[in-house]
Amino acid sequence: MTFTFRSLLITLLLVAAAATGRPSPALAQADPDITEELVDRILAVAGDSIILLSQVQEQLFGYLAVDPNLESDPVRLREVQEEILENLISSQLIVQAAIKDTTIVIDDARIDDIVDRDLANRTQQLGGEAALLNALRTQGWTMAQFREMLRADARRQQLQQQYLAKQQRGMKPIPVTAEEVRQFFDENGGQFGRRPATVTFRQVVIQPTPSDSADTAALAEARALVDSIRAGVEFESLARRFSDDDGSRQLDGDLGWFRRPSGFVRQFEDAAFALRSGEVSAPVRTQFGYHIIKVDRIRGPERKARHILIGFQVGPADLERAMERAGEFKARIEAGESASTLHEQFGSEELPDSLAVPTNDLARLPTGYAAALGTATPGQVLGPIRFGEGARTNIAVLEVIDVRGEGDFTFEDLVDLIRDRLGQEKMLAEVVRRVRDAAYVDIR
Repeated sequence: MTFTFRSLLITLLLVAAAATGRPSPALAQADPDITEELVDRILAVAGDSIILLSQVQEQLFGYLAVDPNLESDPVRLREVQEEILENLISSQLIVQAAIKDTTIVIDDARIDDIVDRDLANRTQQLGGEAALLNALRTQGWTMAQFREMLRADARRQQLQQQYLAKQQRGMKPIPVTAEEVRQFFDENGGQFGRRPATVTFRQVVIQPTPSDSADTAALAEARALVDSIRAGVEFESLARRFSDDDGSRQLDGDLGWFRRPSGFVRQFEDAAFALRSGEVSAPVRTQFGYHIIKVDRIRGPERKARHILIGFQVGPADLERAMERAGEFKARIEAGESASTLHEQFGSEELPDSLAVPTNDLARLPTGYAAALGTATPGQVLGPIRFGEGARTNIAVLEVIDVRGEGDFTFEDLVDLIRDRLGQEKMLAEVVRRVRDAAYVDIR
C-alpha cells in the first residue's frame, strides 16, 4: 500500500502496550484466516528482524482506543492493519540502521529517567502503585518485566530519534510548493481549532548595569569559589550554598543536557562548549553576574553541565539609571523608532524581541505585563515595566502591534507553520525511503 508518513509518526511515538497473548477480535474480523486458536505468527521480515502479528495487534489497540467505530468498518480496518505493518517495518529498519551507526550512543541514565517518569505517570493515572501492580498481574506481567519492556521501548525511540535527526542534518531542505501548503490547509485546517484572542507586541528589555564596585565584588567571590573547587571542595555543595540562580541552586547547580543553540546567553554557551568533561571554568561574565561552569558529561554535540552564579548586587542608583534609560527608549519608540531594533542593540539576549500571546495567558507573563496589556490598543507604547529581583531585575518597554479577537485560523495565520511542518515531513520521509531501499523486506 502507499506509504503514509503521518501514520509512521504515530508508530514512532506510540509506546507499545503489553501483549495479551491472543489475537484481537477486531483483527480477526479483518482477517478471517485469523482465529482465536492462533497465538502468533510472522507477518513480515524486515532486515534481520521479524514483525509479528502480536505487534500489529498492540498498535491496533491504540487506534481502536481513539476510534472505536473502526472495528465495525472492515475495509478501513484492513487499511489500518496494513498501515501499521508497513510502519512497523520502517520503524524496525530505522532502529537497525541506528544500531549500525557507531556515532549514535544511547545514554543509559537518560533511559532510566524516561522509564521512571513513565512509571510515575502510569502510577498516578491508575491511582497508586497497588493499582498498577494489580493491572500488571491481570496481564501476566511482573513489575521487573514491565520496566524492562519500557526500557527496551525507550531505547528504540532514542535510537530512532537520534538517527532521524542525524540524517536530516546532512540533507538539503526539500522544497514545499504553495499548492501543497494550500492543499494541506484545505484538508486539515480544522485540526488547528479556533484562534484564541491574542495580543501581539514588540519589546525592548534591559537590565540595570552594575557599578564597578559591584562587578569587582562579584568577580572576587567567584574567583574564591574556583580556588575552593580546585582545592578539592565539592562543586555541588558550593552551588547549594552560594549560587544566586534560584532555578538550579536546589539541584546542586544542575542544568541538565543541552546542545547548541542552548538558549543560554552567548558568553555562557561558548564557555560551556569549550570545556572538556569534568573540567571547571574560570569565572565567566554575563549580564547576570559571574558563572562557574562544570561540564559533567559530553555526548556528541550535547553537554551535561552545572554552574554557580554569583550575581551582581544591584543598588538603587543602578536601578534608577536603568529606569531612566528605559524611559528614553519609550520616547524613541513613540517617535517612530523600532522596538525590535532597540532590543537587538541594547536588549537582553535571553528574552525574545516580540511575542503573540493569547489574552487568557497574559497572567503567565512577568509581573506587570498583564495589567498593561489587558486593555491595550494597537500602536500603544507601554512601560517601563520592572520585574525580577537583584541580578535578575529586568525593565521592559512594550510596543503593541496588534490586538485580535477569537476566530477561525486563516490561511495567512498558518502558512509558515504548515510549510515548516510539510518540509520536516518530506525530509523524514526521504530518510525512511533510503533506509527501506537499502534493506531486505519480505511481507508474508
